[in-house]
Amino acid sequence: MSPQNTSGLPPELARGLAARLRDAAAAADRLADFAFAEAGDPPPGALEGGEEGAVGLDFARRALHAATEATNAAILHAAAAGPEGGVALAELQERAGLPRLAVLERVHELLQLGLVARDLPADTVCATPAGAALDALVADLGADVAAWLAARRRGA
Repeated sequence: MSPQNTSGLPPELARGLAARLRDAAAAADRLADFAFAEAGDPPPGALEGGEEGAVGLDFARRALHAATEATNAAILHAAAAGPEGGVALAELQERAGLPRLAVLERVHELLQLGLVARDLPADTVCATPAGAALDALVADLGADVAAWLAARRRGA
């Protein structure tokens, strides 16, 4: 059963971020099972019942923060607007005006949040559905702000 989308936000955004958190929780649980296999009682799971709200809010804030930082936003936008196979890392370097390692670190931050995917053999980066939805949401908000500002300047 899918939860209702009551926020009016693109469903790909919440679904994509939740999938990333689900994968992170499962990986943390597997690591804990491995690390504490001989220590007796396993530690509690990475996500306990009732923590979804706090974890979801924290993750949404982290994703918004990372996606709206100027250089990360340019990388995410290029990845969302790029060709289906992704944008070459060299092009992202050029757009960001940063060395390869600096761009890689930023790509990895966006990757960790589930906003982009990286094709290592092709050396490309593309936006995930959640990343593309977040990029579009920020662009739409910017356009709405600009429209309100323009209307106010005209005296409307």
